[in-house]
Amino acid sequence: MFAESKNQLSTLPSKNSLRQLLGWYRRHQRPMPWRDDPSPYRTWVSEIMLQQTTVAFVIPYFERFIKKFPNVERLASAQEEEVLALWAGLGYYSRAKNLFLAAQKIVKEHRGIFPSDFDSVISLPGVGRYTAGAILSIAFQKPYPVLDGNVSRVFSRLAAQNKTSQEFWKMAEEYLDRDHPGDWNQALMELGATVCAPENPRCEICPISPACQAFKTKTQNLFPVPKIKKPFVRLDWSFLWIEREGKALLWKRGESEKLLKNHWGLPEVGKVKAEVGALIKSGAHTITHHQIRLRVYAGNLREKNPAQAIWVEKRELPKLLVSSLWKKCLPGGN
Repeated sequence: MFAESKNQLSTLPSKNSLRQLLGWYRRHQRPMPWRDDPSPYRTWVSEIMLQQTTVAFVIPYFERFIKKFPNVERLASAQEEEVLALWAGLGYYSRAKNLFLAAQKIVKEHRGIFPSDFDSVISLPGVGRYTAGAILSIAFQKPYPVLDGNVSRVFSRLAAQNKTSQEFWKMAEEYLDRDHPGDWNQALMELGATVCAPENPRCEICPISPACQAFKTKTQNLFPVPKIKKPFVRLDWSFLWIEREGKALLWKRGESEKLLKNHWGLPEVGKVKAEVGALIKSGAHTITHHQIRLRVYAGNLREKNPAQAIWVEKRELPKLLVSSLWKKCLPGGN
């Protein structure tokens, strides 16, 4: 396999044939707030937010987050609930938790200075090879490649081949512009996001289409081969709305929960001793590949101080209920 990969690599477009890409990026890059001041902190926050999320959706979240937590020290000294509240609506809440934990690690182990060596960066919670490469190349101009879905798609079409992740990383290493690693990596990602789209790529305006094997053979839409999607898992969740003197009962979900671990939420039926009353509302929600059918019932509490539960003023609920799932569960919510 490895020997075959080396032989294939020798038939790929030369680095010189891709030289137009940097100039194209510098002329056509989309304005993004983290590009205005590519500090390690801002780059890191943006890269974590952009995981599984579009640029347009992330921008207002990024701006609010940076206003509240302008540096790693402010983030590390925050309360986790504050961080999650600003993340509400972005989903994949483990990203926010890891961001918070990583900020505390940077303050504790690196005196609040974002590390600039690969081993230290990749050891931060929530940071993998791609994110480490993005931070080091963009913020520190260090020659580390990146590989995400956009870059993999560009490489697959350039080669007109479907390759393993390991082989795509090899391509990323080979093609990396070591003099301008940050712009080069962003150029590849920008090309995949705006031109080399998953369907109907805009090859007529692509700066490197003359070097693209898929373009030459008119097989752009055959690469890469789509991944087999996971089947949806259907779940039924029933919650209780328990109200007393203008306050609602919230329950802290544990580490063993399937989804929304360690989140505050409405208590599930059976988690507290309560009489289940009338159905208040029902709905549906999707988290990753889970399709959830929601039901919320009026509850009458039968114990004085349930474990893992607190009473919260109704007006304060949005500060603790960060997932959009809860907005569908609350009386009067959508």
